Amino acid sequence: MAQNAVEVVDREGWRRVYPLQKAIVHIGAAPGNDIVLDAARGAGVGPRHIQLIARAGGGQGYRLVNMGDSDILVGGDRRITPRSFIDLADGEQVRLGEFTLVFTGAGVSGGAVIAPTAGGAPGSVAGASGGIGLSLSMPRVQLAPHESLDGSILVRNLGNKAGAQFKLQVEGLEPDWFEIGPGPILFPGASKEVALRLFHPGRPSPAAGDYRFVVQATAPQAYPGESATAVQVIQILPFYSHKVQIVVPA
Repeated sequence: MAQNAVEVVDREGWRRVYPLQKAIVHIGAAPGNDIVLDAARGAGVGPRHIQLIARAGGGQGYRLVNMGDSDILVGGDRRITPRSFIDLADGEQVRLGEFTLVFTGAGVSGGAVIAPTAGGAPGSVAGASGGIGLSLSMPRVQLAPHESLDGSILVRNLGNKAGAQFKLQVEGLEPDWFEIGPGPILFPGASKEVALRLFHPGRPSPAAGDYRFVVQATAPQAYPGESATAVQVIQILPFYSHKVQIVVPA
């Protein structure tokens, strides 16, 4: 099967192929994107318009999320409205403003999306499944004794259910290592940030090192059987505990 890639064609016919090698790829007009669509080559592209999320299982395939404020045309007849998504097929053509994007090697696999950050690097990780979108942002990944680490979870209602009640849970960390805010109630297209605070264990055990944890979002009533997950690795720094014994000569 061909490598995941996207060919970008501008309004004048200029083209370039970009390999897709990351778990999350952002496309837009702003300089900070992984693939920048220069306004000089075509109009109609938002600052960060497309998010591509690698499909679960480590294989090929991406899910396209419209993060912009205008529709994206897929295959000539399907409109992806803002905050909606689609699973890309091999050879899929996407019209974004005055640009055409052609995706290759985008074989679709089933299951929920998981997008880990390799090596525990700081930044954002995201997932989506059906009506549920989830992003986890951490400013750094090292957690020292007597410190806390404040991150944020962005929950999105990607479906059409009004007043959807979302539930959040953290797996892979002990209960006293974190605090998480309540899951929001959202209408279609809406999103809300929820606070996540991590604490150092403050004891010699468990040992210092890398710890992988998962944030999961569900909405049992609105979207039964669906869940979105985001995976992050943090580094617990060593905790030192010393005892001093004073011996007085006889």
